[in-house]
Amino acid sequence: MPFKGIIFDFDGTLYGDWRLWISLIEETLREFNLSVTAYEALELARNEIRTGGAKETIKISGIAVSLARDQGFERDDEVRARFFENLDGRMDQTGPGKDLVGLLEQLKQKGFIMGIVTFVRKPRLTRRLDTWKLGDYFRCTVSPEQVAEFKPSPQPYLKAIEDFRLKPKECFVVGDEPVDMLGGKRAGTRTIGLPQGFYSRDELEEAGADTIITSLSALPSILSK
Repeated sequence: MPFKGIIFDFDGTLYGDWRLWISLIEETLREFNLSVTAYEALELARNEIRTGGAKETIKISGIAVSLARDQGFERDDEVRARFFENLDGRMDQTGPGKDLVGLLEQLKQKGFIMGIVTFVRKPRLTRRLDTWKLGDYFRCTVSPEQVAEFKPSPQPYLKAIEDFRLKPKECFVVGDEPVDMLGGKRAGTRTIGLPQGFYSRDELEEAGADTIITSLSALPSILSK
């Protein structure tokens, strides 16, 4: 049966990678006169994964908060809010990128139905897609407030697949975290891991990735097989 549907994660998949997250953490803490190195931020993220605190997913803003608290700065809400302000500023500055727009247009022309399942809240995601003029590429977007259980539950993926009016075996899930692989597999889809966040290729494969790609540019060749 040919594949017809693609469900993307957003942060770390359609936009951003570990280098961006590290630079945003550094920028955010610097604005509170806190000094942190890229190595320290990366080590904290990887340590949370190794110790099981973030075995399946990791909150990037939470890394900034933890590093601030390590230096005695315990204004968590302010740090988290500033992180997202800086992320929005970076997104406004960079835009979605020509490569992403070209990829989505190529997939649309090939007849793929596309959607997003993401931890990003609906108003924030909708605003971003509207700003970037990408909303028309996606049949649906599913965020935590729309379903009773979220990643790694299959529920958000099954909702997207229902909106697609397809069968799970006709769909791919593409993501950078184990929760994406676990949720996709439990929903009955094929899964594609993109290890450009804090999780490694091995960790995505262990979570059930059927295929690993190092760039979204490799996606069309995978989907055509």
